[in-house]
Amino acid sequence: MGAVAYDQDLYSWSLEQAKFLRERRFDQIDWEHIIEEIEDMSKSEKRALQSFLETLLMHLLKWRYQPAYQGRSWKFTIIEQRKRIIGHLAENPGLKSKLPDVIEVAYGYAVSGAVRETGMAMATFPETCPWEYEQFMDADFWPESAD
Repeated sequence: MGAVAYDQDLYSWSLEQAKFLRERRFDQIDWEHIIEEIEDMSKSEKRALQSFLETLLMHLLKWRYQPAYQGRSWKFTIIEQRKRIIGHLAENPGLKSKLPDVIEVAYGYAVSGAVRETGMAMATFPETCPWEYEQFMDADFWPESAD
């Protein structure tokens, strides 16, 4: 094992492990923690996608259910989150197969956020995402008012 303890200094440990790998000093690799870190990285990328989707969906819900408050801030948040999602999936194409599950989870959080930010009742919003991925990712898609 390396000289730097995994549980005491992750940053230095990571650099040391990278050095060992580069130098092919496989006998000094902390394999157990390397594997954990790689698995955690994949979870982190999935959480980032979920966060982008949550923000996008919450703002689309607010756009639809509070049309009187539609403004530049919401519009640019929607545009930005779409770009972040596209970029994130381009960097992590393996996540595309996870989209249905990630959207389902993100939508649940989006509804909670919309309830918190609008003061509207949970029952105001659909139980499941009312839009397909291709629809809400379309740059020309702006949900019509629910009125």
